[in-house]
Amino acid sequence: SYSLRGDLVRVPSKSLPEGFDKADYPLYRVALSLWRGFVFVNLAEEAEDSAESSFDRASGDLSNWPLETLVTGHRLTKVMNCNWKIFWENFNECLHCPGVHKDLSRLVPIYGRGLMARHDDPEWARHADNDDPEFSGRVRTGAETWSKDGHVHGPVFSGLTSAERASGQTYATSLPSMFIVGHVDYMRTVRLAPLGPEQTELTAEWLFAPDALGKTDIDNIVAFGTQVLEEDAAICEVNQKGLHSMRHEAGVLMPEEYDLHRFHDWVRERHAAFKTPSADSAR
Repeated sequence: SYSLRGDLVRVPSKSLPEGFDKADYPLYRVALSLWRGFVFVNLAEEAEDSAESSFDRASGDLSNWPLETLVTGHRLTKVMNCNWKIFWENFNECLHCPGVHKDLSRLVPIYGRGLMARHDDPEWARHADNDDPEFSGRVRTGAETWSKDGHVHGPVFSGLTSAERASGQTYATSLPSMFIVGHVDYMRTVRLAPLGPEQTELTAEWLFAPDALGKTDIDNIVAFGTQVLEEDAAICEVNQKGLHSMRHEAGVLMPEEYDLHRFHDWVRERHAAFKTPSADSAR
């Protein structure tokens, strides 16, 4: 058995081998990093990076959201029959949005064009000063947040800028484990855990201010977010089945899929840096 710190306290054997020292056999150490109410675990004992530095450099700024003071209002756990990389590929493009996310595309009109941001449009310069939602990436006119009707259903966060309120959504991504979305009245976290080569567990949490839980129509908010996640999971599972084709080798990235290219490079870099003990000993 072990202590709460992971030190070996006792063993079931009635006698110990000569020279055996319990202090030499603790549980494997891991690195911990705290960030705004979250605990990040790195299986490397001497991790070089912090939780904050793990976020993608292209992530949005969530500093105006009171993340560390929020509480969980709802939690969803789902097992998807797909590899975790399939999920992240889907996450990093919106070419699928018009066909897969019809309600979301109505809420965020630029998604209905198969785009994720203003500069994804080859002719973006013509519309550089046009703040209409179909060009700017904001939620549709009259909408405020991600919910079934597009309206807020509780108190909004007071510290947000006018641009943050108008955008409707701000994303921050920490590959390969999670992303966080800030909305005007709540936040959402989505965590991924591989269960095998073709299964991934997804855990989503909707976060609210403690005093807002009794004043917020959580069902209206959760129903919309759940719908989007279910739609993503379904199309990811279709993609996973497609990889079983004996003839399939690789597809071709489209210009709008530049974030997929970055993700592929990220995966390649980590594969190249990874060294197994057996590989080292074979040298």
